[in-house]
Amino acid sequence: MKKIINKLFILGLFPLFISCNSMLEETPRSVLTPGFFSTAQGLEAGLNSLYAGLRGTYSAGSSVGTDEFSLTDAVNATEACTNTYSNLLNSVNAGGGWSFVNINTCNGILEKGASVTDMDDARKKVIFAETKTLRALFYFRLVQTFGAVPLDLGSGKLAYNSNFNTLSERDPVPEVYEAIINDLEEALPDLPDQSNQKGRITKATALHFLSKVYLTRGWDDEAKQTNDFAEAFRYADELIQDRAIYGKELQQSYALVHAEGYEDDTETILNAQCTHDIEFGLPYGHSLAWIVTAGYENVRINGIAIVPRCMQYQRPWRMHIPTKWVLYEAFADKVNDSRWDGSFRMMWECRASRENGISTENIQALADYGMVYGDTAVLLILDEVIPPQYQDKKYLVYTAADNYYENAAKHTPYMYPTLYKYDDTRRYAINDVSMRPVFIARLAETYLLAAEALIMQGKKTEALYYINTVRKRAAYREGLSVTELADAETAMTVTDPSALDIDFILAERTRELCGEGGMRWYDLTRTHKLVERVRLYNPEGAPNIQDFHVLRPIPQSQIDLMSDEAQKASYQNQGYN
Repeated sequence: MKKIINKLFILGLFPLFISCNSMLEETPRSVLTPGFFSTAQGLEAGLNSLYAGLRGTYSAGSSVGTDEFSLTDAVNATEACTNTYSNLLNSVNAGGGWSFVNINTCNGILEKGASVTDMDDARKKVIFAETKTLRALFYFRLVQTFGAVPLDLGSGKLAYNSNFNTLSERDPVPEVYEAIINDLEEALPDLPDQSNQKGRITKATALHFLSKVYLTRGWDDEAKQTNDFAEAFRYADELIQDRAIYGKELQQSYALVHAEGYEDDTETILNAQCTHDIEFGLPYGHSLAWIVTAGYENVRINGIAIVPRCMQYQRPWRMHIPTKWVLYEAFADKVNDSRWDGSFRMMWECRASRENGISTENIQALADYGMVYGDTAVLLILDEVIPPQYQDKKYLVYTAADNYYENAAKHTPYMYPTLYKYDDTRRYAINDVSMRPVFIARLAETYLLAAEALIMQGKKTEALYYINTVRKRAAYREGLSVTELADAETAMTVTDPSALDIDFILAERTRELCGEGGMRWYDLTRTHKLVERVRLYNPEGAPNIQDFHVLRPIPQSQIDLMSDEAQKASYQNQGYN
């Protein structure tokens, strides 16, 4: 019998320890056995733990190591390896272990939950459907990351395993995709059209990911089926055409898509809830806003910090920096396309106050200079030199030439365009992590999936509708006159179907989804464009990236636990041995 290796698998019930406060206080640990899934409380707690697991699996960073983001000098060599594709990449744990723990919990719910008698059958069907969808999402991320992965955790394929052992066998990629699609298609009929609970899976979630999984498999030379792109379009279009049934609609303004308070709006198909509510796990947030925030607190006038660390501008870790391709090519049109302004911060206001740690004396010194709280303090421009109109300003102006990049090698700037999609001004303290939900899927991407599926079938004229729907929304800005909006929409409309190819789709995905959910690496590996585009647009990754980097290495810590030497010798992905 094939068995799984990772010692974390023996903790398959571990998420239950953190899913319900009353359990922590009242329930002895001995009750957390496979039999616990045979109770209504166990099913609900197990499902909650899986939603908590989404946070670590799908709340990834800003797509560093792609054509979208590179790294500054504020990271060490081990952190930089995902961007430089150095040999240290072999030492990085890409997170497979905890995904398998979540999968094993899914298996337990589906297998043991059949015997639950103290729950309404209708509710049980929904729980099983949500669980199958979640298992599909965990496996989808695994197969994209590692390629072949085990469907058998030790007790049979997709069966619950409660025994720790040190053997494993990776199932072929086609089998993994088949399991993912089966789960999603079986779940779809039993999922609700809508849910009044934030972050819950609905039919829209299954439809979106069925489209994405079929599309991804269609690109895979090993696993693809002849109808994959047609199926990808069918499921995406079903969601789009029936979006009113599922309570989904694009935001009118891109500026509101990532605005605080809109995380659970009608455009959201699925997000990872980050909350202090113990029902969803231990209080857990994310630092996504920190890693993309420029080092604004280092900017000074006469030695005084004019934008000290503050709630508005997030904790400045100064790590992930957008590439020149993002700044100058993907977002070439910053006039008609509102998505640049809706994604990147280019201006900081003076935040010198006693609350932010600036002395009364220094506040007065800044006032004497001509700068007070709320004034423009820092402006970034993409020009190589400062134009005349900015040369006599009190605020500081930084250009591309002297601050964003240094010799296209090691990035050393403090100030650069900052992705602000993750900003959280409601956190408890300046250095606290964010509790904002993180997008996993939203309707704008569904349109782009439909367009890509059509393009891959040679139906470019039909794809124009789906592309232009997203681009028309991008043309909207609050305050535009009717004439101005019409002009912007005209400028944003693609009329020539021959312009639509995979590079166009990838650029459009960056304009719409830049930095979201760690998608970019998966977009580029799906479309066989990772190596090409890193070599073109990421100068730090270009010298080292090789064809085998389209998969991540199996964590060495996992391989080290294996007892069979033959398995250990052959388990690693090619190129990482």
